[in-house]
Amino acid sequence: MRSFHSNRFVCGFLRLISTGNPRNKTALKPGHSLMDWIRLGNSGTDLTGTGGRIVPVSHAELAKHDRPDDAWMAIRGKVYNVTRYMNFHPGGADELLRGVGKDATRLFEEVHAWVNYESLLAKCYIGPLRNTVTINLADSTANPNSKLPPPPPSFAQASKLSVTSSPSSPSKDVTDTASISPVPPASIVSSASDDSLKLSVPIVPRFDWIQKTAELTLIFYTRSLANPGVMVECVDHLEVTVTILLESSVQHRYRFHLANNVQWPCTVRTSLETGKIELMFTKLCPALWTSYGQMTYERRENCELQLHEYDVATRVEITHDSCALLLRPKNNSLLQVTPVGYHVSVSASIDGEYVSRSYTPVPASCVSTDCPGTFIPLLVKSYQDGCLSKHLTRPVPLGTSLQVSQPSGNFVLSKLRHHNRFALLAAGSGLTPMLALLPYLLERNSNRIEHICLLYFNKTESDIWCREMLENLCKKDKR
Repeated sequence: MRSFHSNRFVCGFLRLISTGNPRNKTALKPGHSLMDWIRLGNSGTDLTGTGGRIVPVSHAELAKHDRPDDAWMAIRGKVYNVTRYMNFHPGGADELLRGVGKDATRLFEEVHAWVNYESLLAKCYIGPLRNTVTINLADSTANPNSKLPPPPPSFAQASKLSVTSSPSSPSKDVTDTASISPVPPASIVSSASDDSLKLSVPIVPRFDWIQKTAELTLIFYTRSLANPGVMVECVDHLEVTVTILLESSVQHRYRFHLANNVQWPCTVRTSLETGKIELMFTKLCPALWTSYGQMTYERRENCELQLHEYDVATRVEITHDSCALLLRPKNNSLLQVTPVGYHVSVSASIDGEYVSRSYTPVPASCVSTDCPGTFIPLLVKSYQDGCLSKHLTRPVPLGTSLQVSQPSGNFVLSKLRHHNRFALLAAGSGLTPMLALLPYLLERNSNRIEHICLLYFNKTESDIWCREMLENLCKKDKR
């Protein structure tokens, strides 16, 4: 792996954008933070406008709701009522209005595809977007230049066939049931892209367990390169809850009542190539068990963004304006594994207002201090206009309370499967997602990596993060 540090170019680039807002953020009114939005969603207020009923929505119906006081939006086949979210949108109401009354998938992916909108807008969900396919069999007789064969006489009363489908159901609702002969693909006009009509096979983890005299291992098999997130919560030495995060908005929750007591914390080991997750517990009393105990399983979709209480356990200065923080769960009963390319939302109360920002946890090896498995390591840079970043990088008293969300994002690791040469670009604090990606790439066995080039831009050499670690990695691995 080769690493380059370019300063002169980046200084000029930063001067170029210094008068703008590179993050396209808009100052929100008091009472309109992420925490306020979550409170509103949990207050019981109907944010859907449909009384909470799931209602399939056609493109024609969607187009009727295109005003600030009546705003619906479709993203990836799902329709949301974003009317109440207008004043909570960090990019401003005008930016959000660009996508109302239509399918805003392409616009969303161009601006911020990494945002976990399904959790953020879960309480605004109206229903699936119905995609319409129209076949007009009468056109071939009306148009003398048509290459289609004329329809048989039996089609005189059934010249139009309408097929509707929704992403949640592969079934088709046909308005005319007359038997028809095959129609060439050229005669079909669809309002949906080919990708939106493909049916994805959902991932259903398979559970197993093994044991040694002194150790219990709970095993979950997902799918190769599924890139799962894992949350393990220990209620006591017998009760354990395991939540596996898959497909951005789907949770698989397992509640265990173990046969005997185990120690906490456990050790979590994941294999991204195989999709295997192992949770290893040390038994309090070494012995072979006849059973692991009992388990209940629950699959959840469009779940709310879960927040957990953490405090600052360790603060280590990295540069003059950045530091490493180790966040410790308040009751020390939670262990969270963030998927590659995902982030967490960190919130703090500042001057009576909750302020939230997204941060990408880094591997424990990137922090120059001991990091227990239940801790979340973050690298935080102070920005002049960053309320939360300045709050976190100041000499924070140990024990300062923060709220941290479950991992969120939609980075698709499997897209890297067929590539073995990579160029990674990062600037400043944008290095953090690369720090989680690099170990996976270098350790990958299938389609082994041939070459990685990391271009890491900073204002000055003193601003470089993890320089010693990156240089040692270059010496250790010549790729």
